[in-house]
Amino acid sequence: MARHWLWWRLVQIGFDLIMVWLLAILAYFVRVDWVLSTDFPFGLFALMSFLASVVWIVVLMMIKYYRVIPSPHWMDKGAQVIKILLGGSIAVGVLIVSYFFPRDVLFSRLIGVYIFVFGSVYLLLSDWSYRAIIAWQKKHRPDSLYRTLIVGANRVSEKIIARFNADAYAPHLIVGVIDPYGLAAPTMKPFVLGKLNKLESVCDSERINYILQCDGFEHTLNLITFCDQKNIKFEYVPALRGIVETNLRLRHRAGLAVQSFVQRSYHGTKKKWYQVIDWVMDRVFDV
Repeated sequence: MARHWLWWRLVQIGFDLIMVWLLAILAYFVRVDWVLSTDFPFGLFALMSFLASVVWIVVLMMIKYYRVIPSPHWMDKGAQVIKILLGGSIAVGVLIVSYFFPRDVLFSRLIGVYIFVFGSVYLLLSDWSYRAIIAWQKKHRPDSLYRTLIVGANRVSEKIIARFNADAYAPHLIVGVIDPYGLAAPTMKPFVLGKLNKLESVCDSERINYILQCDGFEHTLNLITFCDQKNIKFEYVPALRGIVETNLRLRHRAGLAVQSFVQRSYHGTKKKWYQVIDWVMDRVFDV
C-alpha cells in the first residue's frame, strides 16, 4: 500500500516541476508582453527558470513537503504553506543570481514576484488536491488501504481505532481485533474476531497486510516471525513495553535514536499555545 501512495507522490513531484516551470514562463510573458524580447533573452530565461524550478522542488523534497501520508492536523497544513514560501524564496533567489545579476541592466524585479506568487498558489492547490485524492480513495477505494488487524483489546487499541477512522488520510481499514486474553471491554467486543489461535485463519480470510500490536507483549517475537513469513507489515505501540505513549519526541543523541518525553500539559486554554511552542522547539531547535 505504501508503494501505491509513493507512486502518487512521484507523479505529483514530476507534475509540480513541470507546472512551476511553465508558470515561470507565463510570468515572463505577463511581464514582457506576448513577444520575445531581444533585451530579455527568452531561451536563457527558460533554461535558468527551469533550474530555479528544480531547486524549488528539491528544497520541498528535502524539508518533507512531499510526505507520503499527510497529517490532518491544522499545524501540519500551516507548515506546508511555510515550506512552499521557503522553497520559493530560495528558487527565486537562484534565478536572480544566475540570470539577472550578470546583466548590465536589471530588466525587471517584478518578474521574480510573479514567479513566486504563481508558483506558491499552484503548489498550495497541488497539496490540497493530493489530500482530496487521498480522502476520496480512503472513502471509495478500500483496496488502496492497509487491511489492518489490531492485536489487543484495551484502551490503547480503542483510541487507535477511533483515530484511524476519524483521520481522513490514514491509509488503514480496521478489519478487526484479536484479543489475546479474552478480556475485551463491551465497547470493543464488536471488533473482536477471536483470540491468538485464530490469528492465521483471520489473516488468510480477511487478507490482512498490516498488524498493529497493542497488547500481549510476550507474544511479540512470535508475531514478528509470523508477519515475516506472511509478508505482513508489523508495528507495535510504545505502551506495549510499558513506555508512556503521549508527548513523545524522537531525538538523536550521540548518533543513537532515543525517545524523549515532553513535559507539557495539553489542557485548558494554553493547549494550542503549548502545541505551537513544542512544534517550533522540535522543528527549529531540535530540543
